[in-house]
Amino acid sequence: MRNEFIFDDRGIPDILVVYTPDELGLPATLKGKAVKEYAISKYPNTMIGGRPYSLPYQQPAVNINHDEAIRLCESKGPGWHLITNDEWAALAHQSRKNGTLPRGNTDRGKSHSHPEETGVTFKDASSSCKTLTGSGPVTWNHDGTAEGVADMCGNIWEHVGGIRFVDGQVQVIPDNEAAAGADQSKDSKEWTPLYTPDGDTIYYNVENGKIKLQPIAPDDQDYDGVRFTELEASALDVPEKLIELGLYPAPGYEGTDYFWLDTDGERIVLRGGGWGNGAHAGVFYFSGDHSRAHVYWSVGFRSALVRYSGDSGDLDNLDS
Repeated sequence: MRNEFIFDDRGIPDILVVYTPDELGLPATLKGKAVKEYAISKYPNTMIGGRPYSLPYQQPAVNINHDEAIRLCESKGPGWHLITNDEWAALAHQSRKNGTLPRGNTDRGKSHSHPEETGVTFKDASSSCKTLTGSGPVTWNHDGTAEGVADMCGNIWEHVGGIRFVDGQVQVIPDNEAAAGADQSKDSKEWTPLYTPDGDTIYYNVENGKIKLQPIAPDDQDYDGVRFTELEASALDVPEKLIELGLYPAPGYEGTDYFWLDTDGERIVLRGGGWGNGAHAGVFYFSGDHSRAHVYWSVGFRSALVRYSGDSGDLDNLDS
């Protein structure tokens, strides 16, 4: 892992945290091309001249819908994409395994559990509770160091790509190929259901204040949230892939993150939580209750970049 500045054709940098596929446990091949590195925006993106950038002490971009977040990230040039759920979950599990689950702006400019930890707040049209990107302490980074990925817990919700729910059925773009320009539109043929080891399709049923995993479609559509650790799966064998993607808690996980889901129609996925979510926020905090057209003043995004083996030069000047 290393931090790297990547300059575009306008001379504006992104600051990215760069990993080998092995370091994140992500595919080493995407659509037949060997991956050399995954570079993740260190910060939620801000907008400069109509392009998203990863820079510190900036106001994070918000009020951008899911499809626009994908378009903006991919418009930066070859290899650029909206951070995928695969990539987000890989960082979350890295934090969990290393005991560095990050805190963040979860109480209007400060950490709800450690109020002495604060970021730099700013006032915009919606509130004065958001903090500038990367303005908190290193405990707000995913690995607890200055080199880590910032602000994955609280402050603003973030779009992630490569995953959706349709009437409670979880569907993904397999093998992290959402990072390689896969079609993520509503009618794309690349969406694939996840299956149990027995070959059953996985559905999430929201009913009576609970969320249960089951192998058949729910009888009714509903919306609710539960603590992530309270997801139930007695009706099926949970595949390891579900845990890997942050859709079911790993054995022994005791976090207080929440999991929200609406089983009516297509729902995209947001991660991390906002500035007022308190103990519910975290790297495993999950919102699957909005349409792809949803915009809100607490929802933003971050870009990422795939560098393939054989690319010439360094990471600079890869933007269009």
